[in-house]
Order: sequence, then structure tokens, then C-alpha cells
Amino acid sequence: MINTATSSIRPTRDDGAWTLSRGDVMRLPIGPGPRELRVLEGRVWVTQQGALQMPSDDYWLEAGDALELPSGAELVVEAWPSARFQLLVTPAACRAQRARRVSPWSAIGQRLVAA
Repeated sequence: MINTATSSIRPTRDDGAWTLSRGDVMRLPIGPGPRELRVLEGRVWVTQQGALQMPSDDYWLEAGDALELPSGAELVVEAWPSARFQLLVTPAACRAQRARRVSPWSAIGQRLVAA
């Protein structure tokens, strides 16, 4: 029997990892920005949502494995039999986020120059 209750799916410790127990299934939307799913312990079965033109992809990941995920991806993650994993922001996503930030002081300066 598949356990879809979220009460047993929880982040653990200070490393931000998620724990999945036997039979736990987790729907995981990705974004904004790309992410990396890194398995710390155990094994997971990951299904990435497909579309009419592109069928879904399935991946088996074990401790030490990582999977790069594009922004907007939809995943279903299941533990086999149990697992711990992290969902990490990629360095590229961090650079893109920094580039979008605007200092309030630079915005004021731009308004003064325009006046």
C-alpha cells in the first residue's frame, strides 16, 4: 500500500534533507530555477512528468547520485525502501538570481538621473 500522507515526509537535521520511509511517495514541483536532487542515503525512484510529445522519464538513484532538474519540472519521488535526499539550488540558479536583484539605492540613483 502506498502512503501518500505527508506526515511521515519531513525535512531532517540541519542539512535540509528530506526523509522518505517505506511506501512514501512525494510530488515535487521544481523551481523557480533549476535544482539538483542529491540522494544521501538509500535509493529513490524518480519519475519526471512528461507531455504528449515527450513521455515521462524514470530514474533510479542511489546514495551519492544526483539528478539535474530544469525549472518547472514536476516529479514524483518514491523511496525503495527508504531514503534521504536534498533538493539543492544549482550555482547557475544562484548567479541568475543575483543578476536579477536590484539595490534600492541604484533604483533611486536611476530616478535622480532621469529627473
